[in-house]
Amino acid sequence: MLSAEAAPVHKHQKTAHAKRPVVTAPAKAMPTATPVQVTTPQTTRSNALRINTASIEEAHTENVVVTGSMFRDPNIRSASPITRITAAELQQRGIHNVSDALQLLSSNGAGNLTNAWTAGGGFAPGSSAPSLRGLSTDSTLVLMDGQRLSYYPLADDGERNFVDTNWFPSSIMQTIDVMQDGGSATYGADAVAGVVNYITRKQIKGFEGNAEGGLSQRGDAGHQKLYATYGFGDLDRDKYNVYVNSEYQQDDPLYYRQLQGPYNNGDLTSIGGSDGNINSAIQGGQVVNVGQTVPSARAVTAAGVRTGPLQLINQAAGCTNGGLYQTGGIYTSAATGDKGMSQVCSQNAQQYAQIAPSLRRINATIHGTVNVTDQSQLVAMFNYSQVLSQTTGAPASAYSQNQAKTASTLTTFEPVLLPNGQLNPSNPYAAQNERAWVYGQLPNIIQRTSLFSQNFRGSVRYSGFLKSHWGSDWNYDANFVGMHTTLQQTYTGVPKLSGLIDAISTGSYNFANPSATPQSVLNSIAPVNQINALTKEYSLEGSISKGLFHLPGGMLHLAIGGNVRYEYLNDPNANPADLTNPANQWTGAINPVSAYGHRWVESGFFEVNAPIVKMLNADVSGRYDHYSEGFSHFSPKVGVQFKPSDKLTLRGTFSKGFRVPSFAETGGTTIGYTGFNITDPTWLAQHTSASGLLSPYAKNYSLGLQNAGNPSLRPETSTNFSGGPVFTPTKWLTLTATYYYIKKDNYITPGSSSGYGSIANQWAATYAQTGSLAAANATVPAGTHITANPVDTQFPNGAPSPAIVSTGYVNARSIMTDGFDLGFQANTALPGILHNIHLFSDGHATYVRRFNLRNADGTLNQYAGTIGPYQAVSSSGTPRWRANWQNTLTYKSLAVTPTVYYTSGYRNVADDYVSGSYGTGCANMIVNTNYLPGRCTTKGFWDVDLTVNYTFNKNWRAYANVYNLLGFRAPIDTATYSGYLYNSSWTQQGVILRSFQFGVLANF
Repeated sequence: MLSAEAAPVHKHQKTAHAKRPVVTAPAKAMPTATPVQVTTPQTTRSNALRINTASIEEAHTENVVVTGSMFRDPNIRSASPITRITAAELQQRGIHNVSDALQLLSSNGAGNLTNAWTAGGGFAPGSSAPSLRGLSTDSTLVLMDGQRLSYYPLADDGERNFVDTNWFPSSIMQTIDVMQDGGSATYGADAVAGVVNYITRKQIKGFEGNAEGGLSQRGDAGHQKLYATYGFGDLDRDKYNVYVNSEYQQDDPLYYRQLQGPYNNGDLTSIGGSDGNINSAIQGGQVVNVGQTVPSARAVTAAGVRTGPLQLINQAAGCTNGGLYQTGGIYTSAATGDKGMSQVCSQNAQQYAQIAPSLRRINATIHGTVNVTDQSQLVAMFNYSQVLSQTTGAPASAYSQNQAKTASTLTTFEPVLLPNGQLNPSNPYAAQNERAWVYGQLPNIIQRTSLFSQNFRGSVRYSGFLKSHWGSDWNYDANFVGMHTTLQQTYTGVPKLSGLIDAISTGSYNFANPSATPQSVLNSIAPVNQINALTKEYSLEGSISKGLFHLPGGMLHLAIGGNVRYEYLNDPNANPADLTNPANQWTGAINPVSAYGHRWVESGFFEVNAPIVKMLNADVSGRYDHYSEGFSHFSPKVGVQFKPSDKLTLRGTFSKGFRVPSFAETGGTTIGYTGFNITDPTWLAQHTSASGLLSPYAKNYSLGLQNAGNPSLRPETSTNFSGGPVFTPTKWLTLTATYYYIKKDNYITPGSSSGYGSIANQWAATYAQTGSLAAANATVPAGTHITANPVDTQFPNGAPSPAIVSTGYVNARSIMTDGFDLGFQANTALPGILHNIHLFSDGHATYVRRFNLRNADGTLNQYAGTIGPYQAVSSSGTPRWRANWQNTLTYKSLAVTPTVYYTSGYRNVADDYVSGSYGTGCANMIVNTNYLPGRCTTKGFWDVDLTVNYTFNKNWRAYANVYNLLGFRAPIDTATYSGYLYNSSWTQQGVILRSFQFGVLANF
């Protein structure tokens, strides 16, 4: 990837002409232009890769957008560290969509949102987003042609608003600029960690087309992509250009069962673990953990109907994988004398889980540019896209548990009699007057989730210049953008508790032979749950700029502008909690998340660029934002460049910024569920029979963890610094080093939910010991609330269990991160007899020195080099090093590019999961699998990709990509929950292993 400000212009490059604003490249939200170093070998050596380099050639002949500045003067360069990714580079490296390109950035850190993670049940499935500097998706601003985009309707972790990058059309991309320091002074509140600016191509002439396909070495993980573009008109000759583009991409789903071991199975004996495929032991109608010994007994109900032995669904056929077999003899209950057989059901625990969803992207774009006069230009564009993400889960369970904990919702019994009085034919123990405890999965009710998002975006921009008799010309820009994103979430195969209870009580579901159950019954058990969400973004902006007078180093420039925009979000709850009528809820698999909000934002901004002397340039900018919720803030930024020689430039920036609370943080709710047991002896005794049997009410259940919006939140404020040298020892080599520092005060985070277990247990214990709800509530920390479950129907005098632990978002003291970016770029012919081979080498590395959270109580969490932040970033962790190194060798019509990627290892501890775990070695390591010994650390990961491009003639080119060429395997990670035994943020290719893509490009 190219550092936009790093290198000199070589002899083969053309610098942008200062007096051609009518062919300015697509502007950002304010007019801007800076000639950017674009040193790609294909533009100098041959026609080998010319077909898809129109965007590069435009960069040589036009003023080009450089993200982060308001000026068009081609002599102005930014002091901010900017990485520029060109369309040609993505082609060289075999990257064919925007999401993958951003995920591979070395500065993309903790909290990045990947499609692999959303397949595992994240709060914002069907989406992808980067997280620059590890400060999460809400601190990275994503733009298109410098204009804002609507949010994805679902919030990351139910909290953070962000822009989904899955929908971006890659075939009309000119460049992606990534500004890796604070951009609040130029762009607004959510550019704290940096800015990603996707810049579209200004004009396309003739026809371009592409077809590609791919698969893994196993023959799965299929990939198909097609695009076609047709453009007509020449801006120089005809004064206009119009192009139409369409794009289709399909990535097939991939399941864990299709992978190699150990990722494809719950049996981990081959790597020193145990067999996790044995789900449970069955002892006389009670389901217990393997190895646990309890007396076999069947409780007698008040009506005199005994709870019969457990009946596996479709018992005659046995389990799906492995069958039903005995693990012990006959157990006799000392309390009742009843006998039961100990049995286990063995299945592959990973047979249904997905490593990647089925993902389909469709885009359509019409783009027009008109030179209205010799001094002005009009650009209009309309984009339509749709993204369909589909995941498939395990069959629904008949052992159902809902958000409210009662005996009836925890256990599923087949009755002795049907409502008409006859014996229940589905219950094999009805003749003995015993209910059958049904356990297992409903094989003909498969859980599926479909997320269908559509994006409608229209933009128009009018820009140009007016002649002036003093200073330089007046440059002006006015633009408007409107965008809607809709999201339809469809859940099928998830039982509704009322439907499941009705099917059991009436005998309509045939447990002995599930395939004989009518479809109408299946539909009544698991009706379709569909919810529609919507976000909107409208933005009107204008700016003017002018060179005022000359300083010793050049012209002093001033730019001013203003912006008004409207943001809207409506994300209804797909499964609202209803403790008064729990049967009205779906039994699981649907996270009840909601968020609502809308606001107006008015902004004014300025920028002054002062070339004080030839070797010293200063740039000062600022922005004032006012939000209709009552938030207002001024964000300044200062950038300085000092160039003591032609070979060395020292650059640095200092800025202040802020991030307003998201709609979810002020007006939303998020509930996640986790396994929980009450351990207090007094509470357990209140739910135990005289014969020593524990009520099902007291067994393990799912405790709700709810984060509720807090309208009293203060905005986060940030302090940013970046600085370092740019060294060019020769005309073909550039070296860069940048130190970065970002601190956010008033950091918004969930309240005390990280200690939910101790809070809930203390509440239950106090309630049981005192009999007082008020006393129990007094044990709960300020800002936290516990909602109780209905009482135990078998022990109505016992203390209730906690149903939901609710906490509002709070402002912690601060979060900070700092580290170093290192980069080099070489562009030269090889020496000696290899002089006909051209080398383009580009490397980037990011080192995270610190990543620390200071909590509201003053305690310090240190995350760098660990799996933390654990809860805030879905256990993706904070590796200290990420690096990539591209080498493109071009010879005549052939170009070969190997690219190396590296992510360092980390310790399996996290300060936000176990208090004080930093620096304690293995003492507090996190282990998320019960069947593999915990490991203190997760090793680093290497990946080598290879791309070969060959040009047959000016019209045809072919390419082949091999990903993970050397077949490196993902290191075992027993701490993360973002993937099974591996970290989906950093090592996805290590579980897929080698995969291949082949494609053909045409240009006429």
